[in-house]
Amino acid sequence: MTSKPFLLGMNARLFPSNWRPAQQEVAFAHDAGFRSLQFHGREGGLATEHLADTAENVGSALRASAIEPVMEMVVRLERTGRTAGGSIALDMLRANLPAIRGLGCTRVHWHLAPAQAMTADELRMLERDAVPQLLEATVLGGAHGFRFGLEHNEPDIPLFASAEACAQALDAVPELGFVWDMNHTSAEKLADFLAFAPRLSLLHVSDTPLPDVNHHLPIGMGAVPFAEYFAHVERAGYSGPAILEIGGIPKSGGFGRDTDAALVESLARINEIFEGL
Repeated sequence: MTSKPFLLGMNARLFPSNWRPAQQEVAFAHDAGFRSLQFHGREGGLATEHLADTAENVGSALRASAIEPVMEMVVRLERTGRTAGGSIALDMLRANLPAIRGLGCTRVHWHLAPAQAMTADELRMLERDAVPQLLEATVLGGAHGFRFGLEHNEPDIPLFASAEACAQALDAVPELGFVWDMNHTSAEKLADFLAFAPRLSLLHVSDTPLPDVNHHLPIGMGAVPFAEYFAHVERAGYSGPAILEIGGIPKSGGFGRDTDAALVESLARINEIFEGL
């Protein structure tokens, strides 16, 4: 295959422990050959203080570099359905709308996670209570020009971790996209999650030493069968961004695995896989 089936991208490293100005991340992504860039929404909204520039200026640089921006919002919910700061997920989405518009994000999603230990009943309640908010989020997406999606979790983070819970949300919200993280998925559950391929709005790509999941390793350091995964997703018609999410969590060996060199090498390995599809 000579053409690339997806828009390979990377996380914008705007984290407190690994930060550089957004304009520098855009320049690096362009020079390295990335075609999409994932920003992370903040509870009070992604702002100039986080980007070291206005969202509009960064958006202009993204367009000039032909890089498609997307946004992830990690929403850590207590059993009340709110964050420690008192926000519901919709509050966080609304707070980030100015940045979404300024950057020109085409795809936005929530990664909902429990902020404390909960019973199975409490977790199922959070999943049910999320549905009306997911409906409203897709409406906001339509009004502001982005597709809205929901990311699943690995089994050890038991909120929207099962295919059944994700299927219920997708059935209840017809316009909702699904964000598949390849390194969250165990082999025995693979078919269940691949069934959502026609609803994909975003891919997250990293390696993990299967059967262990969620290590977020650079490509080639684990056992994920990427050629199989990519081929299935391509057959389902997906051609959007595929974001490299490497490093940054304890399972990956600590923070800092998302170095420039690791990102460039992982991109090269993925491109080699594409050549064989």
